[in-house]
Amino acid sequence: MKYGICTLALVPLRLEQAHRSEMVSQVLFGELFEILDEQADWTSIRLLETDYLGWIQNGQFQQLADLDRQHYLSGEPTIVGREGGVLFNDTTQLQLCHGTKLYLNAGNTVNLSQLTFTYQGRINTYIREQFETELAQLALSYKDVPYLWGGRSQWGIDCSGFSQLIYRCFDISLPRDAYQQAEIGQTVDFVSEIQVGDLAFFDNAEGRITHVGIMLDRDTIIHASAKVRVDRMDSAGIFNAELNCYTHKLRIVKRYN
Repeated sequence: MKYGICTLALVPLRLEQAHRSEMVSQVLFGELFEILDEQADWTSIRLLETDYLGWIQNGQFQQLADLDRQHYLSGEPTIVGREGGVLFNDTTQLQLCHGTKLYLNAGNTVNLSQLTFTYQGRINTYIREQFETELAQLALSYKDVPYLWGGRSQWGIDCSGFSQLIYRCFDISLPRDAYQQAEIGQTVDFVSEIQVGDLAFFDNAEGRITHVGIMLDRDTIIHASAKVRVDRMDSAGIFNAELNCYTHKLRIVKRYN
């Protein structure tokens, strides 16, 4: 089995091996994956943390032997803070986005088989026990970030990338896509029982879950739709006051903490 690690700040993960292909997600610096198929310009991968599949361009990652992978993971797991941070060495400087996971060694270094970087910047200090009290403030800091299909950062994010990122900061792992996130967690039976941090899922006319948002309280939701925005929600779905209509039909609410 071959492994790889992303060595750039943020790169596209494509559905097929072409720049014109749909960007299904993004790969952040330090994320590990299994190499499934190697072609001249592209490599098919499976991300280890989420089992997500796609194609990454050659030159945007480094192959790792299993021993190197184990050595990398022996560092202290650290999440880049909301303000971001910089990873640098003598020849390279990478501006890392919030939510990037690093494994830091002594001196705040990231040690790979062929590269060593030093991290400078804030780190995420939230803990799981702060989920209910601190989540809303963190989520609201993303207000007006533009929507980007497949996006996972403050430079552009999609609905499920947003929920995944916010939860990650409280040490709660979620799958990548909305329909996958809806398959786990505990169902909240009534809208009146919604708590801060619950995820609300919405379906289309065919009954397929296509959207997710984070509840700020029992009737207020923050979600990525054109941009990260705050709207009202009831048992029917999301009501957009600017458009004076419902934009998303509620399917189910889940709780994970």
